[in-house]
Amino acid sequence: MKKLFLLIGIFFLLAYGERGIILPVYFYNLSDWQKLVKLKINMIAIINPFNGPGNRVDKNYKKFIFELVKNNKIPIGYVYTKWGNRNFKEVKKDIDTWLKFYPNIKGFFIDEAASDVKKLKYYQNLKRYINSKGDYLVVLNPGVVPHKAYFNIADNIVVYENDVSKLNDEICFNKSSLIVYGANENQMKVILKKYKCKYVYITDDTLPNPYDSLPAYFSKEIELIK
Repeated sequence: MKKLFLLIGIFFLLAYGERGIILPVYFYNLSDWQKLVKLKINMIAIINPFNGPGNRVDKNYKKFIFELVKNNKIPIGYVYTKWGNRNFKEVKKDIDTWLKFYPNIKGFFIDEAASDVKKLKYYQNLKRYINSKGDYLVVLNPGVVPHKAYFNIADNIVVYENDVSKLNDEICFNKSSLIVYGANENQMKVILKKYKCKYVYITDDTLPNPYDSLPAYFSKEIELIK
């Protein structure tokens, strides 16, 4: 019963709650993890031990995920799909491994998601498989606005993931997220004011891995998102 009320609360926040942050936690820094746990903000935290769940349980990740859930955050596990070209058995194996290693995970971040209707069935089948495991949040990341049919599959879709220099359209929808890197503090403020995606993350970090640390202006960003 307690789990049921938690799930109801999560989906209520997704549908009706205030704007939140979707944060790729692609760094292994325990002190920064504790900062995230303590934040008073709606948060989807994308957990990524090793381009997915990895091949062994990491006790620090396990504790981190537990603390996120305890503090009303939504940890979701990273799974890549190569734009609908990855072997489906491998994708299902990643889903199963996440649930075996980290049973407190609350959903899945489906990365390298396709955006064209030709690959729609692949993601319909994936959503069906995830649903067979329980009530889990599904976030697709094509990084662009996909065919409208994808919004019937996912609980949320990352409609933009790219450098700030390429961000020039109003692309936010009700079930959408926005991830922008290479943005200075002033650009961050403008983006948060202009774009009304349900979940956002903006960082001054850059390629090759723009998610290996928190932005210098992180505290200000949190303040402005809420």
